[in-house]
Amino acid sequence: MIRRVALLLAAVVALALGMTSGSASAQRGPGRIDLVSQTTFVADDEVSVNVRLPNLEPGRQMLVRVFRPIDEPDRILDTIQNPPTENSDLANFIIDDLTEIAVGSGDLFTITLPDEEIGEILRREPGAIPIRIDLIDNENLILDTLVTFVIVEDTTLSARIDLGFVADARSPLSHRVDAIEIDPTATVDRVAAAVADAPAPALVSFTPETLTALADPGTDRGLSAIDDIRRLLDGHLLPLSPWVSIDEEAWRLAGESERVFGLFAEGQEATETFLGRTPVPIVHMDPDTTANTVGLLRSVGVTGGVVEPTQLDELTIERADRRPIEVLDTNGITMPVLLIDRAFEAGLVGDDPELIAQHRFTELLFEAKRVGTDRGIVLDLTTVDQVPLTLLLDLIEATDRLGLASVDELITRPPARDAEGAVLRVELLSAPPGDVGGAASDLRLTESVLASYTAMVSPADGPIAPLRTVLRAAMSDELDADVHRTFTDTVFDLVAAGTADFAVVESSRVTLATRAATLPVTIHNDQNLTMNVIVRTTSEKLRFPDGEELQLVLAPGLNELEIPVETVTSGDARILITVTSPDGRLDLANGSVNVRSTAISGLGLTVSLVSLAILLTWWLRTIIRVRRSRRAATVSFTPSADDGNPAVSVNKESTS
Repeated sequence: MIRRVALLLAAVVALALGMTSGSASAQRGPGRIDLVSQTTFVADDEVSVNVRLPNLEPGRQMLVRVFRPIDEPDRILDTIQNPPTENSDLANFIIDDLTEIAVGSGDLFTITLPDEEIGEILRREPGAIPIRIDLIDNENLILDTLVTFVIVEDTTLSARIDLGFVADARSPLSHRVDAIEIDPTATVDRVAAAVADAPAPALVSFTPETLTALADPGTDRGLSAIDDIRRLLDGHLLPLSPWVSIDEEAWRLAGESERVFGLFAEGQEATETFLGRTPVPIVHMDPDTTANTVGLLRSVGVTGGVVEPTQLDELTIERADRRPIEVLDTNGITMPVLLIDRAFEAGLVGDDPELIAQHRFTELLFEAKRVGTDRGIVLDLTTVDQVPLTLLLDLIEATDRLGLASVDELITRPPARDAEGAVLRVELLSAPPGDVGGAASDLRLTESVLASYTAMVSPADGPIAPLRTVLRAAMSDELDADVHRTFTDTVFDLVAAGTADFAVVESSRVTLATRAATLPVTIHNDQNLTMNVIVRTTSEKLRFPDGEELQLVLAPGLNELEIPVETVTSGDARILITVTSPDGRLDLANGSVNVRSTAISGLGLTVSLVSLAILLTWWLRTIIRVRRSRRAATVSFTPSADDGNPAVSVNKESTS
């Protein structure tokens, strides 16, 4: 049946509808058909389709064909991609004089299907009714084709398909090596753009490092920016995020899992402190996420994830059919993940957003009728085309089979199953991880030096906290190897400068007159901070009653010390003095003191007395022996006289 359809030049076609696609149409050449609006569901009213024909030339016509309903999603897609070419047995119309029925500016038309002839037929047969509209020239050549659908809804209950959303509101790294670089206004605008008119609660990625930078006293208007961000994110979800964006798998391979734990803890604390929000334990997993990474994230507290299509094979995606997928860690424990539907996002791109929205809506509606359990489609608000999405969401409001849901609700739905009906469990496909081995080595060395310096500074919080912040920022995956090194080198250099300018003041020789005495030592601290240090003293000829290691606090300037010593022996001695950090890893200063001892020790005195006694004894014995020898030389006995008395002989020396 070919007949001319009655055209209703309806005033109900709002001027706003015409303006909706006017800008897009103006950029397109002649010979195009743009859908402006249409009846979506067949009801008691007539079905009408509003189209725009930009730059219409005289002599052109429209051929309208209405086909019987179809109810299979695959056939709907095939009809869009391959419009039917045969004449319909339901309705075929030719509109030949287009210039006479133009509305407003002359390029807007309302096509109304004759309800009295085909309306009852449409209402009796549920499904998607294809309508093909061809723009033809005066030689019957087809210039453009538009295929849309009018739906005869089946009210039988079925499963739902809900749309969930993620968004990216992250700002560039703010903490630099020596300053905070952040624009509070731009930061707020970035969040506002990410969640502008966001449908349903979206999972909004946000780096907690940004909050720390805004809260810094040196950031002008930072606190008011935090208030604005808190308001913008109200009602949305915040994923569990590390303090700065990092490559978890790369740091795990570098043996730095504890650093990953620390950054996630820092991130959660900052989010709770500045936004008053508890993050949901769901993360957007990196492309290099492996089973090992899944286990690491589980240890952090993550219970679910969002992944890209490249992280799953095509068979898994097909079997999942928009349900949560269980991914394995190295222990065989699973974690549910949701797939960002990049293919669906690509299907929302085109020159005619109204038509695109109608196509996607029709597909979803009939897919919901086919599936047996609820499904979910995750879209990225940062990358999806907002215009057709908004139009699609308007259509979704017209049916209970389609709706909106949050990501944390979608991830708890029944998981995907394999061909045998068992829960589908797979490992993620992973890209090669980055190499942060050099960065990890730099961090370990720098943190070791910083820990030693921290033990010196009293109190430590003031000068040390900013250095720790710089080292945390150095883990950001925004930094390449060279820039990372500038972060660690800066901290290392600051520690080196903070541990310089200590000196043991050399003095002239010190003379000790007693066995036990105190040795005066002067140490110069040219830093402007009070420092905790260890002073070590060593000597071969002196003992130190309080030990060779003293814990001291050096004030800025000269520090006069008195170190107790005991002499072992008299004479010259040298004391070597070393000043180090409390853990002994940093040598701060070295020096020596020359000592002369004139005191005799107890042992020396005993030895001397014994020696003197021996000497006196020897002297005494020598004197006695000499005297006896002299006496023997002057008096001698002679033989007895006849009368029995000894004879006496006197030497000449004794006669005087």
